Amino acid sequence: MKLSKPSELKIVDVNDVRNINQTVLLHLIRERQPISRVEIGKLTGLRPGTISSIVNRLIKKGVIFEGAEGPSSGGRKPTYLNVNAEAAYVLAVDIGVRDTAYAVSDFNGRILRQKSIITEGDAREFIDGLAAEIETLINGSYSRVKFAGVGVSVPGLIRRDKGEVAVSPNLGWSGLPIKQLLENKLDLPVYVENDANAAAFSELWYGPLDEIKVKTLLYILVVDGLGCGLIINGELHVGSKVGMGGFGHMCIEPNGERCSCGRKGCWETLASESATIARYHRLMSNKNGSITTSITDIIAAANRGDEKAAASLTATAEYLGEGIASLAHGLSPETVVIGGEIAAAWPLLGPIIKERVKSEYIIPEVARIEIRPASVQRPGLFGAIPVALQNYF
Repeated sequence: MKLSKPSELKIVDVNDVRNINQTVLLHLIRERQPISRVEIGKLTGLRPGTISSIVNRLIKKGVIFEGAEGPSSGGRKPTYLNVNAEAAYVLAVDIGVRDTAYAVSDFNGRILRQKSIITEGDAREFIDGLAAEIETLINGSYSRVKFAGVGVSVPGLIRRDKGEVAVSPNLGWSGLPIKQLLENKLDLPVYVENDANAAAFSELWYGPLDEIKVKTLLYILVVDGLGCGLIINGELHVGSKVGMGGFGHMCIEPNGERCSCGRKGCWETLASESATIARYHRLMSNKNGSITTSITDIIAAANRGDEKAAASLTATAEYLGEGIASLAHGLSPETVVIGGEIAAAWPLLGPIIKERVKSEYIIPEVARIEIRPASVQRPGLFGAIPVALQNYF
């Protein structure tokens, strides 16, 4: 469905829907290969015509290939499908507030090389330096490899048509043409996506296969900020031309701390990584934040029995639960995924979050909500892989 005004809210159009179906289908083939078209239909619920259309397109593209025939069950023998892992490689980039990771992946979604660098300095100079480093890697180790493109995950509002960061308060960037800067240097197509949307894509590509028919998935990405990716009826909800906006900026405490967006008491100021770290510093009477602490350090301390670390994480879990409960009442997602390094504390966080989400309006017998940790540790990076792949299709 095409809308006359690009600024209007929309669900992704028919081409994007096709791409999402292809992403799900490729995920299934990758995990279950060799697999027949009939088996794909049973597991995904997609119509035979849709499956044939996608499969034929991917075979023509060289992404998958037909292998051996299976035994007949009375009709034609099924032909098994496999992913051609060497069809093309992709580059994935996850830009974070503290560090930026980039990786090389084959078409099976398997990461072959990964590196992290500190995110610092002038935005343009940083992107130029990142591009130069990636170019050196390609020329040195992958000069004979065909690359399908580059997927980039970045926090903030994205002008998707231009591949530009409209504004990223946590990074302090605005009006940054990431797509143009990287394409000029790498001579490859670059696709830029909000980090929470990319994280939602990571579940389509790396998530559990028993959720492949899930129609509504809400992804809560807990990093320095707090973002949400939303899949409705199997489609990524991208919102306006600059993205869905941020559920992380809904007000939880009207008289709370000032947020990077300029408002007070946003969910992000209470349940993000930076909020958890700041809370721990306050409990340690370290108001100046002179102790160098990461969320990983706090989780490790809590596991050692540090009561203040546990209290910091407990408070974060309670705020996460409150925010998720508000969204769950309105969106009724089948699955809620919490991602980011904080997910490593799931044994502590999980029960608290689930208890906070309980409501007489949310009836498990009618609409059960599965709340679980993410499938991958750095979802922005792993999500940038299907972002590049789906555009290649």
